[in-house]
Amino acid sequence: MHRLPHIIVKNRRVVLAIALALLIPSVYGMLNAWIEYDLMSYLPGDLNSIKGMEILDQEFHYADRAIVVVRDQPDWKILKLKEDIEQVDGVSSVFWISDLADPAIPHDYLGDELISQFYRGDITFLLVHLSQGGISPEAERTIADIKELLESNQYLIGQVVSGVEMKDLGMSQTPDMIRAAVILLFLVLLVTLPSAAMPFIFMVTIGAAYAYNMGLSYILGQRVSYITNSCAAALQLGVTMDYCIFLIHSFQAEREKHDAETAMETAIASTATAVLASAVTTATGFAALALMRVRLGADMGFLMARGVILSVIATLTILPSLVLVFQETIEKLAHKSILPKFDAVAGWAIRRRVPVFALAAAIMAMGYYGYSKVELSYDLEATYPRDIPSIVALDEFSEELGSMQEAYVVLRDVPGWRQQQISAELGQMEGVISAECLADVVDPAIPLEFVPEEVRKRYVGGNYSNIIISLEGSGTEAVTEAFMADVRDALEGLDTEWYFTGNPVIGSDLRRLTDRDMIVVNAVSVVAIFIIVMIAFRSATVSLALVAAIMSAIWANQAISWLLDQPLFFFSGLAIGAIQLGATVDYAILVASTFREKLSKCEPQEGMRQTMIECGPAILNSGLALFAAIMGVYSATTLRAVKELGVLLARGALISMGVAAVLLPPVLLILHPILARTSVGWPAGRSNGQA
Repeated sequence: MHRLPHIIVKNRRVVLAIALALLIPSVYGMLNAWIEYDLMSYLPGDLNSIKGMEILDQEFHYADRAIVVVRDQPDWKILKLKEDIEQVDGVSSVFWISDLADPAIPHDYLGDELISQFYRGDITFLLVHLSQGGISPEAERTIADIKELLESNQYLIGQVVSGVEMKDLGMSQTPDMIRAAVILLFLVLLVTLPSAAMPFIFMVTIGAAYAYNMGLSYILGQRVSYITNSCAAALQLGVTMDYCIFLIHSFQAEREKHDAETAMETAIASTATAVLASAVTTATGFAALALMRVRLGADMGFLMARGVILSVIATLTILPSLVLVFQETIEKLAHKSILPKFDAVAGWAIRRRVPVFALAAAIMAMGYYGYSKVELSYDLEATYPRDIPSIVALDEFSEELGSMQEAYVVLRDVPGWRQQQISAELGQMEGVISAECLADVVDPAIPLEFVPEEVRKRYVGGNYSNIIISLEGSGTEAVTEAFMADVRDALEGLDTEWYFTGNPVIGSDLRRLTDRDMIVVNAVSVVAIFIIVMIAFRSATVSLALVAAIMSAIWANQAISWLLDQPLFFFSGLAIGAIQLGATVDYAILVASTFREKLSKCEPQEGMRQTMIECGPAILNSGLALFAAIMGVYSATTLRAVKELGVLLARGALISMGVAAVLLPPVLLILHPILARTSVGWPAGRSNGQA
C-alpha cells in the first residue's frame, strides 16, 4: 500500500496528464449521453399490463398518438384543420367524426354515443397518428410542425407530446441544474475550507470523476433516465466531497511533521483505508436500488455506485497531484474557516444526555409512524411539469376531458360476438362510462376491409382486438382494486391470450410491485450496511446503534412529507431510504470511530465532548455540501420528479447531519457500558465506563 502513494506523489504531473487525456472522451460521452425521458420503458416487462401496452404500441401504434383539442370553433374550420394536419410530414392519419359521419348532420341525429367520442361541451378533439412515435427526432419535428398550424383555442396534447416537451425542458435545464449545484457547493466550500483555492481543487477532482462516470455510460451504450441524469452530478459532488476533506485534513496534520511529499504519501496511505470503508457503505446503499423490479432503481443505483468508486480513485490520485502542484497557490489563498465551534453544543448535550436520549427515541418513534403513513403516487403522468404547454392545456380542459381516461382489454383471436359480450359486461362495472369494441361501433356484418381505416386501427391490430374502456376520474384514481379484480375475473375464463392495460392499470400494478420493492430494498440496504459497519467496529451493538440513528433520520424525513400532506412519487419513496442511508451513515461512523479513539485516552464524558468538538464541524461541512449541491438542482428545474427527490435528499442531509452531530453522541455515551461489554476492542475508558 505504501508503494502506490509514493508512485502517485513522484509522478504527479504524469497523473494529471493522464487524467486530462481521459477527460477528452469522457466529456464527449457526457455531452452525448443517451438520456431517457420515457419512464414507462423502465417498468418490468413481465407484467401483464406492460405486455399489453407493448402490443398496443406495436400493433395499434398507441405510442404514436397525439390529440388536437379545439375549443368553441365551427366544424368547417375543424375539418380544414384536419386536412392541413394530414399534410404534415410524419403524420400517418387524423381521426375525427368526419371519418364516421357527415359533420354537417345535426348532432341530435348522430346520437350521444357517437358524439361523446369527439365532443365534450364546447370542445372537440382530433386523434392524430404519427408515423414515428416515442421521443424520436422524427416525432419531435412532426409535433413542432403541427404546432405551427394551430391557432388560438387549438392545442396539442398527449403522452408523446408531453414527453417531447419534457425532453426539451430537461435538456435546457440540465446545464442550469449543474451550474447552480456547482455554484452553491462552491460557496459552501469557500467558507468552510481553510483556503480559497481548495474549492476549485475539490470540484475539479470530483467533477473529473463525474465526467468519467457519464463517459463510461456512453461508451457502454447505457441509457440514463432524466431523473438520474438531473441528480447525478449534485449527488456525486455532495456525497463524495467528504473523501477530499478527509485527505486534506490528514495532509495538513502530517505537514506539521514532514515535508510536502512525505506528508502527502502518508496522508494517501492513512486516508485510503478510511475512505474505502466509507465508499463501500455509500456504494452499497446505492447498489441496493438495483433490486427494485422497476429498473429506475438499477439506473440510478449502478451509476451512483460506480461514481462513488471513481470519486475514491480520483481523490487518491488526482487530488494529491493537484494539491502538490498548486501548493504555493493554496498557501497564498489560505484563510480561516468560519465553521462554528461545537464546544457549547457538546457541553449542553452531555449534561442533558438523558433528555436528549429520550428526544432521540421519540423522534425515531414518531418518524416511523409518519413514514408508515406517507402516501405514494403511482401516476407516471403526474411527474410531468405543470408548465409545459401540453399539460397546461390538459389542466385547462381537465373538467371536460376528465372522462377521457382509458383502460384497454387486448384480446388475441376472439370473434366479434364474444368481444361484444365482454365489452357489455365491462360497461356495466362501477366507474366505467363505456366499453367499446369494433362490433359496438360498426355493424359486424360489414367486412373488415370495408371499415374505414381510422376506425379499424383503433380496435384491430394484426391478430389482436382492442376493447376501449372509458373511465370516470383521472389517473390511478380511476381504477380501484375491486375494479381490477372484476375485470380480471371477467377475463380469466377466456381460452385465449388477453391483457388488461392502460396507464391507470399500470399505476395500480406499480402499487403492488412497490410494496415488495420497499421491503426488499430497505431490508437489503440496512442489512448490508449493518454487516459492513459491524465488521469495521467488530460489534453488532455499535452497528445497530449507528444504523438505527440514520434510519430514524430517514423516517423523520419522510414523516415530514406526511405531515405536509405531500404524496411522494413512488420512486422517490423507494429510493430515498437507500440513498440517505448510504450517503449519510458516514457521519455516524465518524462519531463512533472518533469516540472509540478518545476512550483509550480519557474517560467517556470527556471523550465524547472532544468527539463532538472534532466531528461536529466535519459533519456540518459534509452535510451542508450535500444540501447545497442538491438545492442547486432543486432551484434550477421544474421537472417534478427531480424536484421532489431533491427536496427529500436535501432535507435528509440536514436531518442526518443533526442526528449524527447532536443526538447520536449522547446516545452512544449512555450506551457506552453496553457497547464496552458487547464489542471487541471497544475501550472501557479511564473510569471503566462509569459516566
